[in-house]
Amino acid sequence: MSSISRRKFIPLIGTALLGAASLSCDTNNTLIVPSRPRLLSNRLKKGDTIGIAASAGPIKDRKEVEEFQTILHQLGYKTKLGKNVFGQHGYFSASDEERASEFMELISDNEVQGIFFIRGGWGCARILDLLDYDVIAQNAKVIMGFSDITALLNAITHKTGLVTFHGPGGNSTWNEYSVNYIKQLLHEGEKVVFQNTKADRTIISYSSGKSEGIFYGGNLSVLCGMVGSNYLPDWNGKVLFLEDVGEEPYRIDRMLTQLKLAGVFDQISGLVLGNFRKCTPEEPERSFTLEEVFEQHFSKANIPVFYGAQIGHVRNKFTVPVGVKVCMDTDRGTIELLESGVK
Repeated sequence: MSSISRRKFIPLIGTALLGAASLSCDTNNTLIVPSRPRLLSNRLKKGDTIGIAASAGPIKDRKEVEEFQTILHQLGYKTKLGKNVFGQHGYFSASDEERASEFMELISDNEVQGIFFIRGGWGCARILDLLDYDVIAQNAKVIMGFSDITALLNAITHKTGLVTFHGPGGNSTWNEYSVNYIKQLLHEGEKVVFQNTKADRTIISYSSGKSEGIFYGGNLSVLCGMVGSNYLPDWNGKVLFLEDVGEEPYRIDRMLTQLKLAGVFDQISGLVLGNFRKCTPEEPERSFTLEEVFEQHFSKANIPVFYGAQIGHVRNKFTVPVGVKVCMDTDRGTIELLESGVK
């Protein structure tokens, strides 16, 4: 696996969905068996009930809930609201105990096949100690969200082996681009190959190569807040993906440095940098750009690293599984699922 000393721009000629097309991923990486066996939920289908949880921040307007329900109904789902969806407790939807209780009630509800989230914000990390991971494993459901929901996704996958999904929430754009990935992953169980279209951001490769590993990750700020806890995996044999929003380059630099000093980048087998929306400096003349920060951290990396995947706070969004084996290829700018995320 080679690295390069300067950025390499990749022209993208692929399509948004390559389906189960096979890309060779011959690597020399030794994969580490996950601490818990992979656990799969049943795939979703029309007529299934989606529980809508408020595990983090409060909504600003009741219309957010109504509009989210309308979207899910149009996709053929039924919906069931968590008890805190309309609540507010400071910058949370409810107290820690109430939010944990709501989530566990939806997990234990036999009428609910999947759990989506009305919004992110902050708060999921505060309920991790209050969840019953044995009950979650016994009632495997599709769990999908992003941003602050990163804490729940990674903790649940690490503690139970259940594959979770980093994808849209109630305040996301549910356009055709994004919905197609949901259908392929959650309904069809396809081993998708993710690749940006020509209209998407151009991929930048900072360190060239291919790598296999178990996919973990999400919001950079949230993950940094979990470092040192027992809710993140042993990073050996993992391919890490990161995204963020509204953070100046110096803050991104600080958080990447935290992961570096914690030994994360010495352990993972590959790194995918997703969308970093509105991560621009307030004073450009006194700052590095985001791309310069990435260059400083990863141009001499000993693992494959590329930037620009449609993951995160972006309108056209990949839904990616947490806890399945993937192959990343910086030269193609692709992430290939080597396992299905549902059964």
